[in-house]
Amino acid sequence: MSYHVIHPIATVTGPSGKTGMTYRVGDGQKVDTAQYIWYIEGPMEKIVVDTGDTAEELIARGLTGKTDLQSPEEGLGKFGLKPSDIDIVIVTHLHPDHIALAHKYTKAKFIVQRRELGEALHPHPVGAPGYKPFNKPFKPYENLNYEIIEGDKAIVEGVKVLLTPGHTPGTQSVAVDTAKGLAVIFGACTVMENFYPTEATKGKWPLIVSGILYNPLEAYDSMVRIKEMAQIILPIHAADFVHKETI
Repeated sequence: MSYHVIHPIATVTGPSGKTGMTYRVGDGQKVDTAQYIWYIEGPMEKIVVDTGDTAEELIARGLTGKTDLQSPEEGLGKFGLKPSDIDIVIVTHLHPDHIALAHKYTKAKFIVQRRELGEALHPHPVGAPGYKPFNKPFKPYENLNYEIIEGDKAIVEGVKVLLTPGHTPGTQSVAVDTAKGLAVIFGACTVMENFYPTEATKGKWPLIVSGILYNPLEAYDSMVRIKEMAQIILPIHAADFVHKETI
């Protein structure tokens, strides 16, 4: 078995409206969040999950209070890499904050679920605002070198994509074999409280789905699946990993 190491590379941090992360919990409150590139260090292919983002892009969408921490070049540079060195980008979903800087990864193939790409290119009116590009005339998910998949798929030994719909039609998560057990980068817009509700909220639901939803029932079932299988859960917007170099 190949063991991998996950490096969370935080590109942006700042508060977000809590109900955008935790459905119907925390109305009017803020929660610390972050945007990441997740570099999966392994023996062969150079893999990242999502592409990073900028505070400017997020603020342009009305998400205030965001602060840049580092660019993809700076973050990957700590491991002797550039975005153009990356072989594979696994895209959790195609909301712009997860694919905004795709153009930097000139050599990579982008692994995406068929359902997700179809929805991004031809969205239902209810979900369309989530795929709206920022203040740019192009959509960052168009004209990429895609490998389109359907459902779960092994990417390399020790790294597997899992279809976990609900936040969007084709949200996917990434299961990684590490020396400390199976770690799953959960692809829906969530923080730790979604999986580990506080005393004040866990009596309402044992798990809390994302506040931005395509299908709440699918979203919940996806969370149950990950909670049952993973030894380490990495929600993609949890600020817990901003200052961690290695998972």
